[in-house]
Amino acid sequence: MSDVLADSALRKRAARLARSPYGTALAAGWGFAEALSWPVLPEVALAALCVADPWSGPRLAASAAVGSVAGGAVAYGLARSGVDVPAPLTTARMRATVAEQMAAEGAKGVRHQPLAGIPYKVYAARAGRERLGAAAFTAASARARGTRILGAGLALSAFGAAARGQRHRYPVYLAAVGTGFAGALTLIVRGWR
Repeated sequence: MSDVLADSALRKRAARLARSPYGTALAAGWGFAEALSWPVLPEVALAALCVADPWSGPRLAASAAVGSVAGGAVAYGLARSGVDVPAPLTTARMRATVAEQMAAEGAKGVRHQPLAGIPYKVYAARAGRERLGAAAFTAASARARGTRILGAGLALSAFGAAARGQRHRYPVYLAAVGTGFAGALTLIVRGWR
């Protein structure tokens, strides 16, 4: 059977979205929203779109990274102004750990975020409340957060290109990604209680 006949209709729709301006806006908006309050990582959207259309992956990853850093800057500004944005699936222990990291390292404390399992929004809010410097926080976020999102997008694009012959299994892949993310999120939140 040829790749065309074996291709998933769902993958084709996702690829069309990935190639469109709406896909770019979705990636940027998702990154922005997650930096403020949304509890689902932008890498989840990238997992769907970059694998569906690997050639769009670098653009989508860059859009998600820029959206995330911009969202962090807005979250910083809101917290600095005394506005508390909802932060679902965060815990008091996460906030205490971020407070310690930021007290010890200032805005550069955000460097711990990519591997900590603590949502970026917690770092942005703390940095804003502590007035650690918007420019310093944004620069540190771009290095830590931006690098992780770009790296994930590029890796997912490479995976999508390598799995080209398995496009008919795209719905199964999406189900596995969703299940894996939900399981990982549950373990992370429980681990930070």
